Amino acid sequence: MESVCHEDRIFARLERGEEILSCLKELRDEYDIENGFIQGIGAVDEVKLGNYNVEKEKYREREFEGTFEVPSFSGNIGPDKIHTHITLSDPSFNPKAGHCGMARVSGTFELIILTTPDKPLYHQFDPATGLDVFDFSF
Repeated sequence: MESVCHEDRIFARLERGEEILSCLKELRDEYDIENGFIQGIGAVDEVKLGNYNVEKEKYREREFEGTFEVPSFSGNIGPDKIHTHITLSDPSFNPKAGHCGMARVSGTFELIILTTPDKPLYHQFDPATGLDVFDFSF
C-alpha cells in the first residue's frame, strides 16, 4: 500500500492481495484518523458481504470469490470503528452489495479518506436497532 496525506485528505493505493479493512486500520493508525469518510474504487477477488436483519438484530454474512469490479466503496472511520459498504459487479455485470466484512484486492484499489478537524467519530450501541451508531453526545 502506498499513501499520501494532503491537508484533510488521505489518498491510498492498495496492491494485489492486500485486505482493504486491514489497510484502513493501518491508515487510521499511521495518520491518527479520528473522524473520516471513505470512498473507493477498484477490483477484488474475495469478499465477505453482510446484510443486517433488524428484527433479529444480527448480520447475515456470505463470502464470494471470483472476479469483481468495485464501482463503489464507502464508509466512515473513527478511533473505535471502521464501517464500510461495498458494491460489486461480476463478469456478467450482475451486482452484489452490502456491509463489507472483508475484501481482498485482485488488481488495485484506490481510496480517499476525507478527515475533519471536528470531534472524534465514536459510536454507541443503539438498543432500538441493535447497531452501533454515531455518538453525538460530545
